[in-house]
Amino acid sequence: MAKAKSASASKHPGAQAASAATSEASLPRLLTAAEQELLGRALRFLVNVQAAPFIARARREGYTPDEHREGWRLLKVASGEQRPIEHLFVEAPCGGAVEGAERLRLLQAVDAFESTWFPRARAIIRRVVPRERRGGFEAAFFKNLEQQPPGPAASMSVATFLRRVEGLARNSDEDARKVHRTLAARGLTDERMQQARELIGKLEAGAPAQPPRIPAAELEWAWKEQRAALEGLRGWFNDWATTLRQVFPVKVQIQLGLTAVKRTAAAPGEAIEEDAALDEEDAAPEGAAPLLG
Repeated sequence: MAKAKSASASKHPGAQAASAATSEASLPRLLTAAEQELLGRALRFLVNVQAAPFIARARREGYTPDEHREGWRLLKVASGEQRPIEHLFVEAPCGGAVEGAERLRLLQAVDAFESTWFPRARAIIRRVVPRERRGGFEAAFFKNLEQQPPGPAASMSVATFLRRVEGLARNSDEDARKVHRTLAARGLTDERMQQARELIGKLEAGAPAQPPRIPAAELEWAWKEQRAALEGLRGWFNDWATTLRQVFPVKVQIQLGLTAVKRTAAAPGEAIEEDAALDEEDAAPEGAAPLLG
């Protein structure tokens, strides 16, 4: 089987590449822990620096209103605030309420109903309806109605079948009413039809939501824009973190998010000290101001 699959793929490299691209484009785009930390610290700085004593000192170091607006702009784009919610539905499609074993059970029950009553109805029509109009009657009843494999298509076909059986009972045509009476006598009663409707209703209520159709190119462009904003925000934050760490004491640096707090375990009776350093991968050499890498 593996050889056959490989040979088939080699015959259609274009289709294989397109499939891979589509699959890759549909994967959820997640931010790393370091990127989320960057967003959190940038937000902390942008909010807290607005306090009177902090903003006055920052302005003396060249922190202008334009720089403040630029920080907010980069933060919004980098965090995905400006991406349409439809993009997120495509990247992380949500399932419905009925899933797993229960959904499989419902699909099998609908498939069993279809496999039982479609051929029975056809056979009853061919027996009950007079020969001269039998073909037309059967064609009309089963127009665009064929047995489907288990799945959403089978649910739709069974729903159509039930509506047409109901129509037989309301029809003024005597042959139609006779077919309906025969079906009921064989077991397709109103109660049995209601049970089938309830099965379909549960499947429809729990069907996975269909994600909106968004071109892959649009999704890719939006993600690249977000990535570019993350890089821009990292540079913007590190620039101002380097500048302002030189003028604010450590406690203010922590309050503004310019320096991370690293807590170490303390022995009984000892105080827990705050370490103004980032994670190991981002920590700067001793004596240098730590940056977000």
